[in-house]
Amino acid sequence: MSHPPPERPAFPEVSDDVDQPKIDAYAELSGDYNPLHVDVEVAEASEFGGTIAHGPVALQAFFRATTAWLGTDALPPGTTVKVTYRAPVRPGDRISSRARDVRSENSATLLDAECVNQDETTVVSVAASLPAGG
Repeated sequence: MSHPPPERPAFPEVSDDVDQPKIDAYAELSGDYNPLHVDVEVAEASEFGGTIAHGPVALQAFFRATTAWLGTDALPPGTTVKVTYRAPVRPGDRISSRARDVRSENSATLLDAECVNQDETTVVSVAASLPAGG
């Protein structure tokens, strides 16, 4: 007698606090020292009025939530992730990742999520396709 696969737990909401040291650490890791990210004086004179985080810093909450949901350390091979950046992320922001829709289609799990700041502004929209078994 076969049994259906166990139900996956609800997609968790995960939050990350963004600060300038985290932004600076990502600049060092990536080699992206764009002044909008790391030079307070230059960034203050820009349209943003201060430094903003690199896009992947804003996505960290999504990746942490997804891997926690999957019970893995990384997304499975063959995963595709499409990202739309909607608003800047600034030092002092708290970014939370939330699933909007999770469904199975053609042997894949499709996940639509968003990352929002403490004011409920969507800063990133995410559409991911996880291969079967992911």
